[in-house]
Amino acid sequence: MATSPTRALRFSARDVDPMSWFTGPYVPLVFATVVACYGGLMAAVTWHESELPGLQVLGVVLCTLACLLVQLLTSMRNRFNWQLGAVVVGVGGAGLVVSALGYGQSAFAFELWWAPFCFSLTLSSLAPYLSTWRLLFWGGLALLTVVPIAFVIVVPRVVDWGPTSVFLLIATPVVVAVGATTAFSYSVVTQMLPIVDNRSSEIVSAALAPDPDDEEAERVMLARYTARAVPFLRTIADRGTVSEGDRALAGEIARYLRDDLVSRSDLAWLGLRADDTRVVVVDPERRAQSMRATQRAAIRDLVRAVLDDPSTDATTIFMELRGQEDGSTAVAVTLDTELPEGRRVRHIAPYYFNLRGAMKDVRLGRDRLSFRVPPNENRP
Repeated sequence: MATSPTRALRFSARDVDPMSWFTGPYVPLVFATVVACYGGLMAAVTWHESELPGLQVLGVVLCTLACLLVQLLTSMRNRFNWQLGAVVVGVGGAGLVVSALGYGQSAFAFELWWAPFCFSLTLSSLAPYLSTWRLLFWGGLALLTVVPIAFVIVVPRVVDWGPTSVFLLIATPVVVAVGATTAFSYSVVTQMLPIVDNRSSEIVSAALAPDPDDEEAERVMLARYTARAVPFLRTIADRGTVSEGDRALAGEIARYLRDDLVSRSDLAWLGLRADDTRVVVVDPERRAQSMRATQRAAIRDLVRAVLDDPSTDATTIFMELRGQEDGSTAVAVTLDTELPEGRRVRHIAPYYFNLRGAMKDVRLGRDRLSFRVPPNENRP
């Protein structure tokens, strides 16, 4: 299935792939480390070339802080998009401008200026988290605002380079960063979307066909319920009277059937039988009943994908549903698996993508998946 270019521009790498293996969750932290080390080293080397060397240190701190703020925002439950770009262009761009001000009163070796390269690294930290068009927007904004400001400040003090060369040396790292990040995002999305779409079609087709094993389990369960209640009701009908013992026995049968039905309903919406011990569901507030059919299907597909994985210890799958103060439903799924993290994430990535379409704040960790059903999507 081909992916249209306009559709690929709307998704980020983390939308179609959880990006949770290797340095995935720590991309901004890695860039922050590089910025701090390289910027700090070059600020020390050029310390005596600036009349205000402390501004170079401040510039390094601001560029590093921009990366750390991206790390913080992407680790939170709430989804941030435009805030990430604003932090990088605002805080990281301020680091570039502050560094330029530090050299604004003295001649310096322009080829040793660290700030343009470090600012480009702060832009690169956005690569996994923003869609292609957002990366282009924030990169273009930086080229139209921060880069010209830094150029105007430093160009009078650069005696060995012409104005055009100075501007190109400031802008080139930023242009390369924008091009690399957009190419990365677009490449990941265009390669993953066909896989996700094809897997989603298989999921929908399979969901439409009834499972013979499930139908047989339903018949067996119905027969068991009937075998418990019908003889008792027939005895009362033949006798024509109801004694105190009958009332007590009826209460016991009702409680037994209720407990059985509750345990059955906890797993029925996942396509599992009540006596299935592979999954434990804790839902004391019956929050699953408030979910829409598409939301239940997304969770069911994900759980079945995990159960079908031979490397997963399915006896340890634990799902908990809790109501929140704002009326939403928080869901957490904990599991153990022997599969390496990268391969495991790729195995469940299509189901993870489907889940994002029905839920909010979907987050995938090493052994835990959590998401939230917002109150405006709950049925009354």
